[in-house]
Amino acid sequence: MANKLHELLAVEQDRKHKATKTIGETKKLFTNKSPYFDGMVKRYVALEEDSEQIPDEVKGMVTTVKKALADAQSIITQGIDAHISKEETNCSGVAKAELEVDGVKFGTFSATSLLGIEGHLNKLRELYNSVPELDTAKKWEFDGQQGVYTTEAEIKFRSVKRPKVIVKYEATEKHPAQTELLYLDFQVGKYETLNTSGRITVTNKKDMLARIDRLIEAVKVARSKANNVEVNNVKVGDKLFNFIHKDIL
Repeated sequence: MANKLHELLAVEQDRKHKATKTIGETKKLFTNKSPYFDGMVKRYVALEEDSEQIPDEVKGMVTTVKKALADAQSIITQGIDAHISKEETNCSGVAKAELEVDGVKFGTFSATSLLGIEGHLNKLRELYNSVPELDTAKKWEFDGQQGVYTTEAEIKFRSVKRPKVIVKYEATEKHPAQTELLYLDFQVGKYETLNTSGRITVTNKKDMLARIDRLIEAVKVARSKANNVEVNNVKVGDKLFNFIHKDIL
């Protein structure tokens, strides 16, 4: 971070622009490319000797919600810090209020800075609202070693139709046996599908959105406190006009 205000002003807009762009790109990743967060391994197990062998089907997971948010966080943080640092520098000596949520203290800020923080939090809420969720129709378990969610193997059997002669009536002394050729389904193998996902649970998503909402509410309260000061009435308007109009009007 720059040490002088002119150094900060030189990079602030660029960092804010990159932060806004990163939020947009990450939202697009969450909404338009949600299959990137899913993986799958489908294996075939033959149930008969000398049965047809079918190769495994594998779909790799491109990324996870955790990684996508971590990649975006550093860039977004630089934009937020640059913006609020400028506001705090420009508001040195003015009334401030402490921002605290659930016992966590974030510091004291001016009303202008708090307004800026609120704007950034509203953008972050839109981003987190687009985070892809796990399919609730499946039973997921978190794999701590891989850092992803997995399901138990889903099994589907593979069948083929084969001819089989069915004896409808046994042969007698007077009549030959009556038979019928039928094509029946025979199970020859099974598919075992293991799903993996880098999405997050519905509950975890709701929890993060709820924390953002509490932050926004706390910012509004702090901003109200920061604005609760006596007005320093300045009478400079007439002096400005008197200078402009001197000896003319």
